[in-house]
Amino acid sequence: MKIHPLRRTGDFMAWLGGGDPAVLAEVPQERGRFSQMAGVLLTTAGIAVLSMTFALHDGIKAPLAAAIVLGLLWGVVILNLDRFLVMSMGSTRNRLRLILIALPRFGLAVVLAAVISTPLTLRIFASDINYQLAVTHEAQSKVLATAEKSSGPQQEADSLAGRIAADKAILAGNLPEQVTDPALQTAQNQVNALTPKVAAAKQASDNARYAWQCELYGRGGGCAGASTLAGNGPLAKAKYAEYQTALGVYNGLLAQLTAARASVSAAQNSIKGTQAALLAQQQQQANAELPGLEHQLKTVNQTIASMESSDQSATAGNKGFLAQLAALSTASSHDAGLELARLTVLALFFIIEILPVSVKFLLNLGDETAYEVAARLKDNASNDTQQIRRAESRTLEEHASRDRIAAADAQRIVDADMRGREVELGKHANEYVASHMQEILDVALLEWSNQVKSTLNGANGAGGNGSGLGSPPGPQVKIKGGQGLPDEGKL
Repeated sequence: MKIHPLRRTGDFMAWLGGGDPAVLAEVPQERGRFSQMAGVLLTTAGIAVLSMTFALHDGIKAPLAAAIVLGLLWGVVILNLDRFLVMSMGSTRNRLRLILIALPRFGLAVVLAAVISTPLTLRIFASDINYQLAVTHEAQSKVLATAEKSSGPQQEADSLAGRIAADKAILAGNLPEQVTDPALQTAQNQVNALTPKVAAAKQASDNARYAWQCELYGRGGGCAGASTLAGNGPLAKAKYAEYQTALGVYNGLLAQLTAARASVSAAQNSIKGTQAALLAQQQQQANAELPGLEHQLKTVNQTIASMESSDQSATAGNKGFLAQLAALSTASSHDAGLELARLTVLALFFIIEILPVSVKFLLNLGDETAYEVAARLKDNASNDTQQIRRAESRTLEEHASRDRIAAADAQRIVDADMRGREVELGKHANEYVASHMQEILDVALLEWSNQVKSTLNGANGAGGNGSGLGSPPGPQVKIKGGQGLPDEGKL
């Protein structure tokens, strides 16, 4: 008889939900309850498939096809675990025992719910997570940039760049430090000291000359304090004398300043010669070391660029599960609405994942179902059958044991009788051999005696006095096989 496909599907769903086909055949009305449990199990397994697919594709950037295949395998694992958790709870109605049985299964279901719901939650809030990751990466980049500026390679690069700049300045004709001369310093100090004095003396000389001119030519504009009489009078001559004195002071100071300036110029000319020699020497040294410094700087810059690229890649690539969880936590801590939505979604998936164990726990709180009664009767019948079989097996083993013992006893009796008979036969054989050996020995002795007599009679017949008689050799008897039989050729 051909079974309808829907019936096969129903049987499979009932079996998947934990039903025994043999028991369900007796109580078919219970088939729907187990099919519904199978639907719950398939729901959690389907969510697990989506969760693992998103986790592999989004978290570790696996190809979509590979992520789907591995997600399906993960769904089979979750389906098997959930089915085990449901079936292992049994059908107990004792509240305390049911709670003790359910607690570890609830614990395992909670762990599975956390593992499965996390990728789905991250997928739902992907936009908020990506924004927070961008903000976090920017902050990390700034921190890394600050750290790179104080790193060893960067300090080495700064030092090399400074030395290269100094060498290039030397090649451009600029000495890194001024060449000094004590004579130049002394002459310069004199120039600095005389310059204001010369300026003051010049001003005094000019003032004295102007006052002399006012007295010589009479009052004029700006000639305050001068007399109104023109001509080279006493006042004019006195003013002229003051003017000459001021002019002499000025000329003396000017001569000193000129001499000091000449000393400065001479010292500077001397220093220029020294500076030229020193510049030529340092330019030669700069030409020698500049290529090496530039090569070192290029190498160090490459190292710094590699470090920066590595840091930037690490920062930009930090988008794994931990980074996403941290970003979601940071974003939700600043947004109460996002935090509420995150907790709601997490609770939803969490409840769905622990649903199989929860449903089984609630079903066990109710009355005993027809399926459980039929299953219990089937188990009792199976136990009775097993006990009868064990009793029959023990009875057969006892009979077989007694038969083996009886056979062993009979064998021992037969063996003992055989050993007794072998002893009797050995004794009889020994008696037979001994009697025949006696007869043979008697015949041999008689033959020997006759030979001796014949020899003695022959000697007496020859007229001997009997003094030369010797004992004739007796019959030679050889022992064969240790039984004392005479040699047949000598009898």
